[in-house]
Amino acid sequence: MLRRSFRFQSELAAFLDAVLVCATLLAALVTHKVLAFLFPGTFATFDMFWSNSWLYVLVVPVWGFVLDFSGIYRQFVGLSPGRTVQQIARAGLLSFAVLMGLLYVLKLHMVPRTILVIHCAYSILAISLRALYLQPVLLRLESRRRLLLAGDPARVGPLREWLCHPDRARFFEIVGFLPPAGIPPPAGFTSPGTLDDFSAILHSTVVDAVLLLPGGISTSQVGHWIRQCETEGIEAWLLPEFLRTNLAEATLDELAGEPMILFSTTSKSSWALMFKRVLDIVLSGLALVLLFPLLLGIWIAIRATSPGPAFFVQRRSTLRGRTFDMFKFRTMVANAEQIRNELEHRNEVSGPVFKMKDDPRITPIGRWLRRYSLDELPQLWNVLKGDMSIVGPRPPIPAEVEKYEPWQRRRLSMRSGCTCLWQIGERNDLPFEEWMRLDLKYIDTWSLALDFQIMFKTVGAIFRGTGY
Repeated sequence: MLRRSFRFQSELAAFLDAVLVCATLLAALVTHKVLAFLFPGTFATFDMFWSNSWLYVLVVPVWGFVLDFSGIYRQFVGLSPGRTVQQIARAGLLSFAVLMGLLYVLKLHMVPRTILVIHCAYSILAISLRALYLQPVLLRLESRRRLLLAGDPARVGPLREWLCHPDRARFFEIVGFLPPAGIPPPAGFTSPGTLDDFSAILHSTVVDAVLLLPGGISTSQVGHWIRQCETEGIEAWLLPEFLRTNLAEATLDELAGEPMILFSTTSKSSWALMFKRVLDIVLSGLALVLLFPLLLGIWIAIRATSPGPAFFVQRRSTLRGRTFDMFKFRTMVANAEQIRNELEHRNEVSGPVFKMKDDPRITPIGRWLRRYSLDELPQLWNVLKGDMSIVGPRPPIPAEVEKYEPWQRRRLSMRSGCTCLWQIGERNDLPFEEWMRLDLKYIDTWSLALDFQIMFKTVGAIFRGTGY
């Protein structure tokens, strides 16, 4: 299935689920009304429908967000019925839990919780039936495309495997392969002609789309074929070799009215990134308010036990090499940066960073602050300002970035954070290269779920007191 077809199926499924959630909420209200009539002493009365139509505004968006967040709309073929129902049931129970929490926070005690229980059961059943029985019907509505492959036979191997996979074979019918003159077609493909017969084949054969593999073919010739397909109303799919990348995803955009191919290795989900930023603002702001007495106590303790300022401000690098002033509680003597050169030979980690477990520059209270990562708390202000995120690669010193190898600089492709993958594991015991690879793994697999997982595990790492 092509991505545009998948996107349509995903949007259609989300729309149908929203309708089903509305219908099952209505059914749950009716069911509760009947139960309240039959068992007046057990089920509380609830004024339904028009006077409480706001319930739809609360329930439907929560279910839609949780279903999407749970990955219900990311796979429509190749998933077993049991696995499908399991995913939907898990998402339904999570939606129920979120709604119960919202009712408690918003003090909506007049809504009987029984209605949400009934609605949850009805919705899980309805959405499961949609996924198991209606979705296959909707998939069959996708027209089967007749494909004509043309170009370099050496590149057809992975394509054949992809197109002929049982989950995708029903969406495509391969008409044949047009190789250059004098070269046989790939094994398993019929050849109605050669590239010299391109125009004649288009006119004599029913073709929905032409898949061009232009290895060793001039760009002017490829452009001629694309324009011919455009003129005759046939889709042209171009797979040039220079588009092959290991990590970057290629998407088509437009600049000054001209088509442009965009290569990107970072997340492009605007909604997810916006939610990440909103979460940063809410959590950092709330933490600064709640932890203010602790922050004040640490500030007083540092000033009382060691000469110098309570805060240590250092220039750090973040997204794409931007720099900012990062705040920490001072854990070393005031002139720590000036005497670092004398300790370079005692560095305990590889790479351009400097760390040592028994650093003589650390003050007694600073050692305790580092052990439980309390020295990092002022970075919540950096998060609130937008310099950092709660979760992300740790911000390096610009001088360290200058020593990075090219592949290591990709860790700057996401905004730096207070905690990351390596901090919830071995933390300071990791070699530099493994530290870098974990940051890149975070970038390549980033999701909101991963951020939540790292945040929860960070709490455990703090209480274990493994920092230094």
